Amino acid sequence: MINRGARVARPWSGRLEDPPFVTGAARYLADVVAAGGYEHVAIIRSPVAHGTWRSTRREGAEAQGTVGDNAEILDLDAFASLPNRVPIVWRLGDQSQEYSPLADPVIRYVGQPVGLLIGPDPTTLADAIESVEVDIEERPPVATIDDALAPGAPRLHADRPGNILCDFTVGDPADEVEARLAEACHVVEATFRLGRVAGVPLEGRGLAARMVGDRLEVITSTQAPHAVRDALAAVLGWPRRRIRVTTPAIGGGFGVKDHPHDDELLVAVATAITGRALAWTEGRHESLTVTTQARDERHHLRLGLDGDGRFVALDIDGLRNGGAHFAIFGGGPLFANLGMLPGPYRFDRYHGRGRVVATTTVPTAAYRGFGQTQATYLRERLIDLAAAATGIDRLDLRRRNLIAATDQPYTTRAGLTYDNGDYAAALVAAEKAALTWPAPPDDGRRYGIGYAPYVQMSGIGSSTINAAIGLAIGGFETASIEVDPDGEVSIDLGTVNHGQGHATSFARLVADRLGVTPDQVRLATPDTDHSPYSPYGTAASRTMAVGGAALITATDRVAATLRAIAADELEAAPVDIELVDGMARVAGGGGDSRPLAALARRAWQGRALPDGCEPGLHARIAYDPVNCTFGFGVHVCRVAVDPDTGQVAIDHYHVVQDCGTVIEPVIVEGQTHGAMAQGAGAALLEEAAVDDRGQPTTGSLLSYLMPGFDFLPTPGLDQTETPAPHTPGGMKGIGEGGTNGAFAAVANAVADALPEVADQLTTTPLSPQRVWRILRARRARASSRAAS
Repeated sequence: MINRGARVARPWSGRLEDPPFVTGAARYLADVVAAGGYEHVAIIRSPVAHGTWRSTRREGAEAQGTVGDNAEILDLDAFASLPNRVPIVWRLGDQSQEYSPLADPVIRYVGQPVGLLIGPDPTTLADAIESVEVDIEERPPVATIDDALAPGAPRLHADRPGNILCDFTVGDPADEVEARLAEACHVVEATFRLGRVAGVPLEGRGLAARMVGDRLEVITSTQAPHAVRDALAAVLGWPRRRIRVTTPAIGGGFGVKDHPHDDELLVAVATAITGRALAWTEGRHESLTVTTQARDERHHLRLGLDGDGRFVALDIDGLRNGGAHFAIFGGGPLFANLGMLPGPYRFDRYHGRGRVVATTTVPTAAYRGFGQTQATYLRERLIDLAAAATGIDRLDLRRRNLIAATDQPYTTRAGLTYDNGDYAAALVAAEKAALTWPAPPDDGRRYGIGYAPYVQMSGIGSSTINAAIGLAIGGFETASIEVDPDGEVSIDLGTVNHGQGHATSFARLVADRLGVTPDQVRLATPDTDHSPYSPYGTAASRTMAVGGAALITATDRVAATLRAIAADELEAAPVDIELVDGMARVAGGGGDSRPLAALARRAWQGRALPDGCEPGLHARIAYDPVNCTFGFGVHVCRVAVDPDTGQVAIDHYHVVQDCGTVIEPVIVEGQTHGAMAQGAGAALLEEAAVDDRGQPTTGSLLSYLMPGFDFLPTPGLDQTETPAPHTPGGMKGIGEGGTNGAFAAVANAVADALPEVADQLTTTPLSPQRVWRILRARRARASSRAAS
């Protein structure tokens, strides 16, 4: 059920992206490779978690050369002469500022690339790779946070004592928080462990590269083509003009494709070294075990409350398993976690310490939510525990501490300034929705309801703010628009569609301002040779809030030129001209009008243009936001827990959310539903596990459990609109809000269903096995007490 309040929905004409996808005409990377012209690559990977690489060879053969059926090895020695340093763009504390993805002989995770096997076809490679032998001098693995921090643990990086990749703090001084906790009437503390998750896009990663003259041309399934180009330029030591990166159709990303990976760089660099056209596509086992993962965190929190239930202090000591080395965004996800931990509430004092720990596991990096999902979970689970400890109703406790709408803009103790939003109204709406659900059946299962209010930081910027927090990339986006003499509109941005409906949403933005139909607007395919530079690509829920704002500004400039020319011809003031149905006319009048195409032809002819108008009809605008945007919402769900099996089922769900101005409601709804599935899936099912030797144990979809089509009920959705005050168009961003709310709401609902063990439900996922074991242990303790 969709409730848009008083908002009037615009007519829906269909998603412009859909036809090639639903008809099979879309060309993914695998289609490009299948068309021919490339030799195929298999990545030779380390079979052990820790050691020193010595050689990669065929059994009984030389380290390099033929490996049966014309398959050839390139080992790490082939890359030794390259600069091969990739900069870390988010630098926290004294962390290392670059890493070596190539030619580093130290092995730090199972699956680390140690060479390439090149052959004419995948079948040849599948046979030949069985004869490849990797010689590694093994060292003891360090698979967990506890292993890495243990006294005497092997040091994984010479310049990182104690295996700490970075150590930073946010918020108030620690001593001020300790003083407030000492004075508090109640102090509630808990330790939470968050399971490691994999991104699992439907289409895995992949890359095809060839040399065209002295230029390296790369086609890759990426969210961020400019980031791929920049990393390759750094590794090769080439000027950026010698590298071109384009994208085909992309089957999902979820953050794991927003940065180049070690194996992708190997393939592209091998092309630059050898001159051979090479292509690699990732299999599902690789996707689940060697593509960067996320979370794997342990946090200890303490919340102090006064006698009235007011939050006087919050402290967190946060640890994240960073894996073998930093990916490009470094410790950013943990920084975002700690920065957004206060959420929609007031705290008199707040202190957070974050440490990212090196282990012999695949690196953890960006994933949908980028730390904010964890922040919502930690805070909302702790508040529910505080409500139980103090006897205060959990919703009343939240209401007492919510930031009021009248106090916005509001600067949190973590230093972030929220723009606007009525958080209390969202909580009331969620509670009302839950009250309409029918009573649960008496079927032997335990039912519980969970709430999760959240604030979502999106539209990340400005460039100045990025620099202040150690993020060494710009916070801007650039958009270009051109209206041709036929009245057709072309737009170009550096962001990449991988499921967000860019062509539809951007076309709507432009169509509404130029008075054309969305199907008259064409979005260019991302290409670093012509697309405006995008520091992020499509990430951080910022494409519409920042890229859309740039496009609105550029479109308004073109619209101003059209109005000026029309005003000149219609003998009116430009301010009185409206652009409607492909025509320019005087507003409110039934007089003469001019077709947009005719005005465009005059602009391109450059003849007798009004003052201030230049020939042509185009604009290119870079928009650098003054601050982030902050959407908000509340998720509420009801679950049923089978106490005999630990199985959890979600039977009702409702979302109240606000992402600023909504451009296309159906796309917002789709983003919300998909994000909910990812959040709830991580809460109940998903975990990328390794054993004590660092060997992955969830290498297929039989062991890495994913939500099925019947996992979630159709949710209710209340969509409100509180436009961002400083963003042209008022958009805030929606891509991650559903994930942030669902992860916490589902976990709180399970705890509400099982209050007798709620304080033990602190490790995710809350899988049937984990829930059953906790319940079984409690029953065993009760039986033991009864027997004694």
